Amino acid sequence: MLRFQVTCQRVINDEDESLMIIKSEWGDEVYNLVVTALTELNEYNSSGRYPVPELWNFKEGKKATLGEGVDFMERLCKTNKRKRN
Repeated sequence: MLRFQVTCQRVINDEDESLMIIKSEWGDEVYNLVVTALTELNEYNSSGRYPVPELWNFKEGKKATLGEGVDFMERLCKTNKRKRN
């Protein structure tokens, strides 16, 4: 039995006119941020290029894991419960 694993990737064209204008007018830092944003949009939703919400761990500067999200929701629910006398 033969198995093939095909991985499709979109590559950012460094010679794109819009990107070249951004790089020349705004510099490398802004250019790299735009390329990163385009790469992430393609990674999460290549068909529509619209933003997709995701959990983010701001303390560690990375995507939050599912466990971190659940922990956050548990803490949020505990603090919002009414205290009965």
